[in-house]
Amino acid sequence: MKTFYMVFMEGGNTPSFKHQTYESAEIEAKRLAKQFNRKTFVLVSVSSFEINEFKVEDLRPCDLPF
Repeated sequence: MKTFYMVFMEGGNTPSFKHQTYESAEIEAKRLAKQFNRKTFVLVSVSSFEINEFKVEDLRPCDLPF
């Protein structure tokens, strides 16, 4: 997965939009700060975590006719 950026505004909701570039997130952060007169932050992704519940193994012999 590629790095992405999100904008957080103090007192606002949880960020939901993923910006593909820092520049895009910066423009949005400035827009929100000006519109709502609140401090905003550009957040960057640094890690991701996933849970894999199943391990799938194909145990069929390779000479089956189907």
